[in-house]
Amino acid sequence: MTLLPRTIARSAFLCATAIIASHFFRLSSSVVPFSLLPGIYILGALCFTPLENWLGWMIYLFLGLTGIPVFATPPYGGPSYIFKPTFGFLLGYLCISPLISWIAHYRPNLSQQFLLLISMLGAGLLYIPGLIYFWLIMRFIVQVPTTMEFILKSAFFPFIGGDIIKVFVAFLLARKMRKFWFRGEIKK
Repeated sequence: MTLLPRTIARSAFLCATAIIASHFFRLSSSVVPFSLLPGIYILGALCFTPLENWLGWMIYLFLGLTGIPVFATPPYGGPSYIFKPTFGFLLGYLCISPLISWIAHYRPNLSQQFLLLISMLGAGLLYIPGLIYFWLIMRFIVQVPTTMEFILKSAFFPFIGGDIIKVFVAFLLARKMRKFWFRGEIKK
């Protein structure tokens, strides 16, 4: 399979947008940081093809794991970042973004309500790998006895409201962008 220059450029643009969102707009809390990445994840899923999404998030993870400081919490990069409790959310971006993108791009005549629904669904699905990974790291690496209540209080309840707002704003932006950038091609 050969990658078109346009696919590489769009993937790099998604990666650069994720870096800007996580680097310049970060607010750390005790364990889970506040960032704009959930909005970027949905915006990318609605506006870029599945391959562009997967490649963009793969580049982002590769840059971060090689030591370039692109992630939202200290140490901001390096291979040890896989032991951070929030790394599962980054894996969720990589795995779930192409799925949401595939639904958004290859189903004909999507209504705005359906796009909003899959945007919210994408935000919700992100919590599955994120919370499971959070539990695994807290339980087996940090060795803190964790309960479902602890996991939800630490990594779900403080963030779900903000994520819904970020997803809604991303949906509004994507609605305008899709007029020009549908199915991964700029309309002429």
